[in-house]
Amino acid sequence: MKQKFGPFFLYYLRFFARLQLTKIKLIQNLKKKPLVIVGITGSTGKTSCLLACQAALTPQFKVKTNYGGNTESGIPLSILGLKNTDFTITDWIRVALFTPFSLLFNWRSYQIFLVEMGIDAPFTPKNMSYLLTIVHPDIGIFLNVSSVHLFNFKSIDDIAQEKAKLISTVKTAIINSADPLVKKYSVNKNLINISPVKVKFDNYALPAAFDTTFGAAFLLARILNLPRDLAETNLKTNFHPAPGRNSLFKGIKESQIIDSSYNSSPLATAEMLKLLSTFKSPRIAVLGDMRELGSSSESEHKKIYELALKCADQIITVGQNFKSQNNFKYWWKASEYLKENIKPNSTILVKGSQNTIFLEELVKELLANKDDISKLCRQSPYWLNVKKQLRSSYV
Repeated sequence: MKQKFGPFFLYYLRFFARLQLTKIKLIQNLKKKPLVIVGITGSTGKTSCLLACQAALTPQFKVKTNYGGNTESGIPLSILGLKNTDFTITDWIRVALFTPFSLLFNWRSYQIFLVEMGIDAPFTPKNMSYLLTIVHPDIGIFLNVSSVHLFNFKSIDDIAQEKAKLISTVKTAIINSADPLVKKYSVNKNLINISPVKVKFDNYALPAAFDTTFGAAFLLARILNLPRDLAETNLKTNFHPAPGRNSLFKGIKESQIIDSSYNSSPLATAEMLKLLSTFKSPRIAVLGDMRELGSSSESEHKKIYELALKCADQIITVGQNFKSQNNFKYWWKASEYLKENIKPNSTILVKGSQNTIFLEELVKELLANKDDISKLCRQSPYWLNVKKQLRSSYV
């Protein structure tokens, strides 16, 4: 049933999302403040870039984002102002019924639409080509390319080419030319290269990759004629990374936790391990499996583990893909071990994918202040129920 009605439902959402965007464009033209759509893609860091751009442009611009929905269904739902709650069939029926009414009653307009565009495969509707039939960005930001989702592609070059379709369709392209694959496949008459910019925040442990993120945000502000000093002030005031993306928390036994538990990939994990190496010993790396790497999974996990040996004093792994002495199949077993064996004043990096890994639950067990639980990722009733069922099935 899902295969039969899934495509029809996506086209249904796309149809109304296009109408909604057309409506917003007309409203903005009447206000003489044309809508500018900014597409953001890359293998890692898309959400952080989206939030950095939003922070830099606010409050001088009225900004909308598709935060939390970068897929073939998430993008149109965001445009329409609709959300899933529990992803059940009943919930999708509710969404379908409310879609036409959203078009009629949602008249909130905005000057800038920041749209994160994530792809999973080279075929419709999981590819960039399909996403570009939903939304047509004026400005594109292309951050990086890594082996994330390689299991659906023949090569990493194929991933780069698919993501680069965004750049070939926009009026202005902001690219990270330091990434060789981004540079190789980005074709546009108006290419602007990102110059990395370092911005320090007290409550977050941000790796060097964020210098590119902030550089992209400042370039976007410049294109939109927002002065650099004002954009930087806005960024420092407004920027807050999404939960599970490099927050610093106080842990048990006077430890500090670098919570990067939302997701994991080779590029992002390597950046975080290098950051961990700048902290004083004892340093602990808690690494969960990296998903969707296809045939490169074994070699990528090996490379990351070898890097971890250089950056951490102790390594704890969760899942099935790392070959380590301290490996645990599930987070709750790793939590039990850590609570007993953490040395005082340790710095603990926690990074892993979802889909049975869920290392935010490990972070939860190590927090010194349980009020910080609300700041962790995947704490909605839906996700808590998913994790509860997973744990109960293996107890």
